[in-house]
Amino acid sequence: MNHEDPDHSQPELTIVTIRPGLHITQSCFRVGARHFEFKSLHDLQTRQSSHDPLTRHSALLAVGGLVVLVPSARFLHAPGLLASCAVLLGLVVLSLSSAHRRPRRMELWARHRGRPTRLFVSDDWWLFTSVERHLRKALTDNMLGYRSRPPRGPRPAVPHPSMVHPSRMSPGGMAPTS
Repeated sequence: MNHEDPDHSQPELTIVTIRPGLHITQSCFRVGARHFEFKSLHDLQTRQSSHDPLTRHSALLAVGGLVVLVPSARFLHAPGLLASCAVLLGLVVLSLSSAHRRPRRMELWARHRGRPTRLFVSDDWWLFTSVERHLRKALTDNMLGYRSRPPRGPRPAVPHPSMVHPSRMSPGGMAPTS
């Protein structure tokens, strides 16, 4: 017996492909091999992960060294005090450069089938905000019952030279093409 569902007879329409492996369709968010259906996603949230271990450890060592150095500074000779300050300065520089080169990752979380689930992680701000923006729009459209259409190809900022010929020009700008 063949029971065909009319909604599943044709492949699902992909609304947005952000990068290979990141797709938003009309009914789900696909990250690699994982699929998250919109009807089972709730409470979309963004979070930041903790700092990199190198950043945390160098900052803790710098603070600990400062706590030890302040009360014991009066007992140190000038070369010892200078060396201690140089080591602390090195730890501060290491923690700041590590924080800059190894930024905190951004995470997209939601309740998926009643459990908190991390949907997507990236340290690329542009990619993360693009995924979040498109996913929020798709979730809203799905909740309101809209059927999204894939965006038409990008329109060029400069018209093709064949469209600039005087025979195609009109007083109001470019003549509409069909």
